[in-house]
Amino acid sequence: MASLDIYKVRPFDPRTDIEGAYKAFVGGFHHILWPIIDHADGLVEDIILTFHAMGACTYVAEAEGEARGILVGGLPFETAYALKDVRLALGLAWRCFAGSGRSTSRPFARACFRRVILGYLPFEYRHPLTTSTETFLLTSQKEWRGGIGRVMMDAWTEESRARGYGRSTVCTDSQLAWDFYERYGFKRVREFPLSAYYYSLPDTDVTGYIYSLDL
Repeated sequence: MASLDIYKVRPFDPRTDIEGAYKAFVGGFHHILWPIIDHADGLVEDIILTFHAMGACTYVAEAEGEARGILVGGLPFETAYALKDVRLALGLAWRCFAGSGRSTSRPFARACFRRVILGYLPFEYRHPLTTSTETFLLTSQKEWRGGIGRVMMDAWTEESRARGYGRSTVCTDSQLAWDFYERYGFKRVREFPLSAYYYSLPDTDVTGYIYSLDL
């Protein structure tokens, strides 16, 4: 386990941190999103930048001069933010399916991406309607794990408290590091079957989880 002192948690800079964030995304999600990662050029970077645009705070944990992990935190549902998020999400989908912008996706990647979007819909209608902040994205490079998630989550929960919020939530699933959230203190409040990984994990039963943390 790396010493937490080696990490510098700071705001994400798209100009200099996208390569490190890409490596973190691949390290955390390749096993479930490999069709998108391996069969599209630029789509992962587009996803990261879209999350960043949708969020209120994006942090990286820097070590040895590179971003080794990334966290995107968002604010509770409000009309203005929701409309912006819908516009950004639709823009990302259009660039993927129409092959425009910075990403180029092959048919298999587009099919997987479409299934992931539809498969994640239960997180929306099963989500508890609370005035809580939300962790949109949290991942890190594999070789730097062992405390890196905690230092980024510490920064985000501190920011949430400073903004006056008393609760924070996160959506995850049984194929991801759900146990990290339990160790951090989150409590599971929802679970349900998840069909988002039809192409990447066709023979695997996956369960979606929603966690909540009192701040």
